[in-house]
Amino acid sequence: MKIKFFSILSSFIIFLNAAYAQQTSTSPYSSFGLGESKTNSDIVISSMGGLGTSYISDFTNEANFVNPAANRNLRYTSYNIVINTDYTNAKTSNVSSDRSTTYLANLSLAFPIGTKSRVGVNLQPYTNIGYDINTDNSDVVNQKSLFKGRGGLNAFSGMYSYNISNEFSLGAKIGYVWGDLKKDQETSLQNANLISGIFNKQEYGFFDYTLGVAYRKKLTNNHLLKIGATYNIGHTIDADVNYLYSTYYYNNNNEKVSMDTLNYVKGTHDAKLPSSYSIGVAYGKEHKWSLGADFKFTDQFKLKIPEDNFDYKNKYRVAVGGWYLPNINGFRSYFEKIIYRYGLYYENTGLNVNNKTIDQYGVTAGLGLPLGKSGKHDPSMLNLGIELGQRGSKSNGLIKENFINFKVGFNFDDLWFRKRQYD
Repeated sequence: MKIKFFSILSSFIIFLNAAYAQQTSTSPYSSFGLGESKTNSDIVISSMGGLGTSYISDFTNEANFVNPAANRNLRYTSYNIVINTDYTNAKTSNVSSDRSTTYLANLSLAFPIGTKSRVGVNLQPYTNIGYDINTDNSDVVNQKSLFKGRGGLNAFSGMYSYNISNEFSLGAKIGYVWGDLKKDQETSLQNANLISGIFNKQEYGFFDYTLGVAYRKKLTNNHLLKIGATYNIGHTIDADVNYLYSTYYYNNNNEKVSMDTLNYVKGTHDAKLPSSYSIGVAYGKEHKWSLGADFKFTDQFKLKIPEDNFDYKNKYRVAVGGWYLPNINGFRSYFEKIIYRYGLYYENTGLNVNNKTIDQYGVTAGLGLPLGKSGKHDPSMLNLGIELGQRGSKSNGLIKENFINFKVGFNFDDLWFRKRQYD
């Protein structure tokens, strides 16, 4: 077990180093707030439309970090790694462009301690920004602008779940979020030598807190009712800000030559993170099928970012999804033992740009392919997921994005912290 533990620890360290260099977003809408959210990265949950609040797994090898209380059935040590590839086609009224990115999306380790407690750690992207936008405002003056954003925040979280009865569970998750966000803006006029530019870098390091509760009731004929709820605590955090507004030009070697500093801000400023809550319910037959719905609300109206004058609206997300397993004990065909996942979602992002609300919606699907030869006694699994969706609109001078995301994950399982019965 020592060899396995150190190999897993090495994976976390490698992921931690790689997280700084990852470009996980290609959306111009990631320029708002702290960037595009990447917290819905668990492949099982994202393949069901993001149905995480009410997802109390019927299986012994799956950990839920969305609702830390929903880990009642985890009986194996679960080691999970997920890789995403995102393709995006962005369109305006007269321009179209394609972008893609591949990145490590999730790395987690979870295991039971005794009969009632479950613990785990998780490492994943938290938010990311990644965009390059060129505009030409020749209707008024021959003005060109360039907008560029890079960077992101990462989260390392610890989860604890406790079964207080045969039906109720409580849980908590504490995460440390860190990283930096860099945004550049350049504006130039035709026949003008100087360029005016804004450089904005913000560095963050703060804790994130989530509380959860889960209820699982076994009904007649092995039917199950599951209910979950979470609350993410909003609070004020510190941001190290480096803001520079200046004029400059580029020499023959394309090097920036500074001319004049118009405004310079450096120091620690307050930022306000909003609270959020979610509630979900699911119904199904044990080890056979499940269908559920989740609702999440974020009090994004209270989001405040230094050097950001944008007015945010409240954000909400609705998801419906589930899974189907033909026969958990099937031996005639491999396809009987595959878990088929499905889902859809709608999200009001809380962004109102040019008097137009930015909505996002999508459909998802996935497969859970068993890797072990011993059925429930070796529940390691290869997970595949796909998401097709749309964000934004071409009206009012905005950008419409069509995206398709592919996800590949491996869930390796073993028995830890169990006493041997035989030597």
